[in-house]
Parts: sequence; C-alpha cells; structure tokens
Amino acid sequence: MILGVIRLVIFVADTAVFLVAVLLASLVGSEAKLAYRVAAYWAWLNLRLCGVRVEVQGREHLDPARSYVFMSNHCSNLDVLALVVTLWEFQLRWVAKEELLRIPGFGWGLRATKQIIINRADHAQAMASLARATERLRKGISVVFFPEGTRNAGALRPFKKGGFVFAIQTGSPIAPIAISGTLGILPRGRWLVRRGGRVRVTVQPPIATEGRSLEDRDALLSAVTESIGSAIARTPAPTREATAPRGFAGRLRVRTSAMPTRSGGRA
Repeated sequence: MILGVIRLVIFVADTAVFLVAVLLASLVGSEAKLAYRVAAYWAWLNLRLCGVRVEVQGREHLDPARSYVFMSNHCSNLDVLALVVTLWEFQLRWVAKEELLRIPGFGWGLRATKQIIINRADHAQAMASLARATERLRKGISVVFFPEGTRNAGALRPFKKGGFVFAIQTGSPIAPIAISGTLGILPRGRWLVRRGGRVRVTVQPPIATEGRSLEDRDALLSAVTESIGSAIARTPAPTREATAPRGFAGRLRVRTSAMPTRSGGRA
C-alpha cells in the first residue's frame, strides 16, 4: 500500500510537469506530432514507475510507413500506455468520449495532442469528428479504437460498429491488437498500482478494407473479434512481478518476441 501511494504521488507530479511540456509542444505543428511524442515519453516513464514490463508479439506485421486503424480490447487504464510503447513508431490518436475532457489536466492533454473527441449524444458532431480524422490518416497519423466502448471485466464485450464503418470509409487496414495482463495490475476503479507485472501485447495481421462496402461491416466486426479473442485465448496468463521495462529505441527498448528488424519511423 505504501509503495502504491508513493507511485501515485510521483505519477501526479511527473504528469503535471509533462502536461506543461505537452501544452507548449502543441504550439508546434498543426497535427500536434511533437506534443504526442512528448506524451509518449510520459507513458513510457509511468510504465517504468509502475514496474510494468511490456512484451510484444507480432509487430513485424506492421509497416511503420503506413497508417492503420488499430483496434484493441480494453481492460484497464494501463492499456493506453501499453499501446503507446508497443506502437512507438506510430503517431496515434484515440477516439475518445467527450466526457473525458472534463477530467482536470487530462482533458487539456487530450486537446493538446488533438485526440478525436466524440460526443456520443450528438450523431452529427461525432460524424464531423470522424470526417476530420479521415484527413489526418493521410498525414501519417493512425487512429485507435477500443471497439468495446468501455473497459471490460476480463471478457470481451460486444464490439460497436462505428470503428468498422470508419475503416471502410477511409480504406484503412484494421490492425487487431490483444492486450493481456493490465487488468491484474490496475483493475477498473483503482488508482494504486501496488505491484508491477508483465503485460503481453499481441499484434495480429492487419485486415484489408479497400474495396469493401458498408455491407461488409458485420463481417469485418466478426473477423476482428475472432482475431483479438483468439490471441487472448492463446496468451499464457501473465505473471506479476515488480520489474520495470527496459529502454526502447535506444533508451526505450521494450522486451519483445518477434521484434521488427527496422527501427526508425515517424516523429
């Protein structure tokens, strides 16, 4: 408990420092790429702080020069940090509900890094936000959906169709991702990480959407659900251990299986 409290205090302090840096960086560039990169280092630092080791499989399926629609299961607030570190070479923007803007500090960070904010009660606004996101895919930015819509309790929830419609309309490949281990480290409703542990992230082969119509959205939804579900099912239960991740991309290297041989990527 004491260690958890110490970690929380340090998390609040470093988040305040990084928030200022992100806000300043957001003044550079129309797509907030520098601001996102600063935020990515915040994610990496706080995974270290929590004693989390991220192990990745399947990253060789991805081309860092392409933009994707990433779709992942969602169990814990740590999922976002794990995805940032796993997909370090990509510029990621999440489709997030408008209610998150009300969280002090966090809402500022969402705006500064130009996340895709959706008002679920206003269909026209939601469609306008996704239309703007379509243009950003052409500028080297990838979009992340948690298709369950909210965190689950360990078992996949039914996927919502919005992300699949978006992928079809933009012709972007969908890259399914399965995350295991975050729920045991930081369950829903908890703020204290008492012990670290191992998180396993599996990147599945992307599924093409070019040439598909909206009539194919249910088939795509089923294919992505099956892809993520099968990856979760074959992933051994992660062990919990108080171990920080090692550096990746020089100082920041995540221990992985089947690591891609090329480094580089977009800033």
